Amino acid sequence: LYDERLAVFWILSSQISYSVSEEVDKGTVVGNLVKDLNINTQQLEERGFRIVSGYSKKYFEANLRTGALFVNERIDREELCPNSPKCSLNIEGLLSHPMNIYRIEVIIIDINDNAPSFLEQIHVFNISESSSSGERYPLPIAQDSDTGSNSVKTYKLSPNEHFAIDVSSGGDSASAELVLQKALDREKQPIIKLTLTAVDGGKPTQTLDTMRCFLITCLNPKETTSSASEPAPERSGLRGE
Repeated sequence: LYDERLAVFWILSSQISYSVSEEVDKGTVVGNLVKDLNINTQQLEERGFRIVSGYSKKYFEANLRTGALFVNERIDREELCPNSPKCSLNIEGLLSHPMNIYRIEVIIIDINDNAPSFLEQIHVFNISESSSSGERYPLPIAQDSDTGSNSVKTYKLSPNEHFAIDVSSGGDSASAELVLQKALDREKQPIIKLTLTAVDGGKPTQTLDTMRCFLITCLNPKETTSSASEPAPERSGLRGE
């Protein structure tokens, strides 16, 4: 009796782990339960093996004839684990007569299925034409639902003669600053239009819908009423230009 209890306790405490990419087709095989749990297909059918979980959807099911654990529902990693570097689904396999419980962890691998995006389409900087070369202006950060290597890694600025971009990256995030390279001339060009693009690190990279227009208004020093790095309120007349 002692040995039997000890064996059941070991089964309850053991756990096997699999991994599968999100968005794979239904029916995709995740693992071989017969091999990994050291049971046979005859036991699966005779003892009514079943997969149970606390999730609203039954993401995984078992084929009792082959012992394969397979995907039964579409898996969206960003929906299940938003903003989390690790995502896993914990399920249990049950055998009856006698009852045995097998804990199974399935790690959900992120794929590059989301493009970076900005919260707004147009941003305005008010910069005095007397500003010195080298001055910096923080740029808004793009959002990306993907994580790790699939998150935002760099930014690109459209070619122009006045500004460069300086990108800083570390870990799963990247930020950028606009750097004034050439003095502004309000009389020659009162408004400068630039485009910023956020690029993720996935393969292939995702840049869809990440384009963002920046309107830089060259102000006379006397007209500057707030910090040059603060965006001015949107003006309806600028969108159609």
